[in-house]
Parts: sequence; C-alpha cells; structure tokens
Amino acid sequence: MGRIGVAVVGAGAWGRNIVRALKELETEGLVGVEAIVDADEERARSVAEEFNISTYSTDVLEIPSKGVPAAVVAVSIDQLPVISKALIERGVHVFVEKPVSTRSVDILELIELAKVSGVITQPGFIVRFDPVSKKLKEFLSLYGQVKYVIFRRLSRRPKHRQRFPIVFDLMVHDIDLTQYLLGRREWRVLSVNAIEFTEAATHTLEVLVKYGRTVITYIADGLLPVKVREIDVATDRAYIRGDFKACKVIVETPQGMNSHEARGEEPLKEELRAFIMRVRGFNVREAPTLEDAYEAVRIAEEIFRLEKH
Repeated sequence: MGRIGVAVVGAGAWGRNIVRALKELETEGLVGVEAIVDADEERARSVAEEFNISTYSTDVLEIPSKGVPAAVVAVSIDQLPVISKALIERGVHVFVEKPVSTRSVDILELIELAKVSGVITQPGFIVRFDPVSKKLKEFLSLYGQVKYVIFRRLSRRPKHRQRFPIVFDLMVHDIDLTQYLLGRREWRVLSVNAIEFTEAATHTLEVLVKYGRTVITYIADGLLPVKVREIDVATDRAYIRGDFKACKVIVETPQGMNSHEARGEEPLKEELRAFIMRVRGFNVREAPTLEDAYEAVRIAEEIFRLEKH
C-alpha cells in the first residue's frame, strides 16, 4: 500500500503542529498531506502555503468529495463530534482530538457509525504515547498493588479554551491515562472541589475518584503561569513519580532511590503514525479507541455534574 492521503481539519496552533508532524512522517513514505480545511479561509491558505500543500478549503465535505481517505480533526471541542460524524458517515477514516465530545452519547453514536462505515477512528489521547507514561506503566507492573495515584496538570489556559469546562479540556487527559496505566475498572467519584469558580470558567479543580481498589486524585489548574505535568503513584512496595517536563521517572523503595530517563519519539508523531498504520490495516496495541474515549468522558461527565452542584 502506498501513502495514505490525509486532510487536516483545523488550522489553528495545534492544527498547524499536526500538519508539521504529518509532513515529517511523509519522509517515511506512510502519509501524504493533501488538504487543509478551516472555517477561516485565510488561515487555511496560510498553513497550506507554509507547508506546500496544494489544496485548502473552508468546506469539510470537500475531503470525501476529492477522495481523500483519512482526516485529522483538530477543531474546537464543540465541533469535534459534528465534523467527525460528517466524515465518518462518508467513509473517511478519522483521527479526532480529545475529548471527542463533552457528551458520551455523541461518542456512542460515532462508535456505531464507524462500525457501519467500516472506518478506523482514533481519539487523540496523546499522553499515552509520552515516554514517561510508558515507563510508568512498565514500573507499575513491577512494584505490586497500586494504592493511590495523584495527577497534577497545571498551566495557564488560553482565553479561547476557557469557555470549555476544565475537566474536558485538561483533566480528561489524566482520566484516560488512568485507564492506560491501570486498565478499566469500576469507578465512583467521591468528591469534587471547584476553586475560583465563576459562570465563565472553573480555574482549579480537585477531584477524588475510587477506581477499583485504587484512590485517584486529579488536580487541574488553568491559571498557573508555569507548566506542571506530574504523576505520583504509591504502591505497596514503592513510591513512583513521573515528571513529564523533566522526562524522568523516579522510583523510591526501602533500598534507595533511582531516577530513570524517559525519552523517545515525539508523542504527536507517534500517535499519528499509529493512526496511519491502523488505516493501513495493522493492529497497534497502544492506540486508544473511541471506546476508551467513551469511558473517559463518562467519568468527566460525572465530575462536571457534581462540580455544577
């Protein structure tokens, strides 16, 4: 099979980054970026010219009409399920950025549509592909029962993203990462503490979840002027910290402390390659599914419901 033609829907800052990563993957002979689509024609044109892409448009339906077999959807959260549905219905393979939707019922609909259309769909839970996540998972298999986990995802949110609940914008990454690290389990939201809450946005959110026999604490903050991405894990034999900024995992046991570097390929390139390989017919075990997105959003929905009450 030759290169898989791909269109990128959404030419904002993240969409542009996706185009850059896909263009780098072109050198491997896996993919060819064929079109840029954005509601802002000038923005679509600018990104197309920057990366030497011949076709740009404001109409997402031009993707199936021109026979482009796959698309990466990187638009605002409220438009993710709408655009994905339109493409899936027309037989286009879709990579859709997280959280896919703020409503789990929308994701169920996409799952059924993808089955009927026979297309590959993959949510953009990029943190699964981070070398720190992979090394954490490796160590968790070595040090016994996980007792509790603390996730910290802190950084200032751009103004345009503050109109979306922080649980769907930031915290959902760690909700999905819980599934990746521990597998799917029965869960119950124990408490939700929203700080600096206004009608416009919750800026800081602290959540306690019982996940199987493990207690999970999620902390998300959209105001901090520095970026923090950390996970602390207590097992019955060790204390493990994953530091995503420092690209390392620290393991402390009664015998001492060891620091392990966690470096590898850029997560964005790896998750996009996984999508392309799946479109080409290969099974990629690490790739998240829409079913994973459905489970993550179900938890996020419950957190949001309790937050509002």
